Amino acid sequence: MPARRAAGHPAPRDTAPSEAGTVSRLLGDWRAEGAAVHVALRDALAELIDGAYLPAGRRMPGQRELAAALGVARGTVVRAYAELTEAGRLVARHGSGTYVRGTAAAGRAGEGRLRSFDARPVVADLSSGALPRSPLVADVMPEVGRLLSEGSPDDTGYHPAGLPALRSALADRFTARGLPTREDQILVTAGSQQAVWLVATALTGPGTLALVEDPSYRGALEAFAGAGTRVRGVPFGTSGLDLGLLDAAAPGAQVLYVQSALHNPTGVHTSGERRRELAALADRHGLLLVDDQSQAELGWFRSEPLRGVERYADPERLLVLGTLSKLFWGGLRIGWVRGPRELVGRLAELRRGIDLGGPVADQLAALLLLPHAARERERRRAFLAAQYEETAALLHRLLPGWTWRTPAGGSGLWADTGGDAVALARRALARGVRLTPGPAFSPHVGHHGHVRLPVWQEGSRFAEAARILAEREGDLRGGSQG
Repeated sequence: MPARRAAGHPAPRDTAPSEAGTVSRLLGDWRAEGAAVHVALRDALAELIDGAYLPAGRRMPGQRELAAALGVARGTVVRAYAELTEAGRLVARHGSGTYVRGTAAAGRAGEGRLRSFDARPVVADLSSGALPRSPLVADVMPEVGRLLSEGSPDDTGYHPAGLPALRSALADRFTARGLPTREDQILVTAGSQQAVWLVATALTGPGTLALVEDPSYRGALEAFAGAGTRVRGVPFGTSGLDLGLLDAAAPGAQVLYVQSALHNPTGVHTSGERRRELAALADRHGLLLVDDQSQAELGWFRSEPLRGVERYADPERLLVLGTLSKLFWGGLRIGWVRGPRELVGRLAELRRGIDLGGPVADQLAALLLLPHAARERERRRAFLAAQYEETAALLHRLLPGWTWRTPAGGSGLWADTGGDAVALARRALARGVRLTPGPAFSPHVGHHGHVRLPVWQEGSRFAEAARILAEREGDLRGGSQG
């Protein structure tokens, strides 16, 4: 029997033209003293685009509608749009409207994610949950050098689907966990972000409808937008996806992208029963189920990796994405896709046109690190749990109005500020604190009150950042324009 829609929730909708009112709320107090009105509007919109609060591929409001919402002349919006188009942030499509420009670069995250790794000096960068490098990475490097020196001189180093030994080891890993897998069902990628991009580019596109969680991993939202895919967000709460709304949203969709093992940004682990129901629903609607398990190794309360939907899903309609970059080091760009041979082959063909395969040295390092995954999980688990306690205590003291649920794992904290998180992020950036507010994680620019914070940050830096956030929040509540 189809799942019932939860009472009080509207039916999910596709990503559609951004309502002028939504963009107006995102802009907040955008006027700048001493600046021409169109220049202030242009610069404020540029901030929203660069921060991915208006993500790549999103249709902008009509000029007349936005002008009415902002209380300015239509010519002001026309000039702002024109200058943003000239700068490459917007693109006008004849007869269709104006859109935030997407990225066509293979495997490249959108501008919003790139800003999380911006090298410009700040007091603290709270926009990324990247973890420090595991000491095991340096430990295996001498052995990597030895393997390279003793390798066959006939090996050209080109392995578009991945180093055979690594693919075999990953296949064995899946098999040991109850999902029988052959080497030709594994594609090694340059991290899980490239895996998401390959899936979005090869298997979706214009005319395709993909269902995603709302909120969701922003790199996936950018990948689907860059592919021209229609996206329909389904509310994701403290127990996982709203299955009633998912059932209502599924007709007409081809792909369902989820993070059932450990969700980014909320840190929720979906229960076994709900994963079973999720898989059954996807099967009933004939959806290709893409389960991104990039965070699965970072559970705080279990020694084993957190489970996804693979136990319950039809393996012929399932792609599992994973990575070693979260567990060992972001600089180790090793991810993978596990799926049916035919689909993996299509992804490999696309990957072949990008870079002919990843660095062999990185893949050898991954091969040597895999046997140490359990040891590193324990180390990360203890580290993240301790860091969470420190971070939570600091936030309770300096930002007592913020609320959150303790995550099941991961390196981030999804906090409700109780206010306008976008305005807070803009004010915080002026004081040197980079922050990612909720709309960056939403296909429909929702979650205005939320921010995603890293659990780990160097202590004194995080304390200073929290003090700045408290000051900026006080300014907002007090109506200060500073």
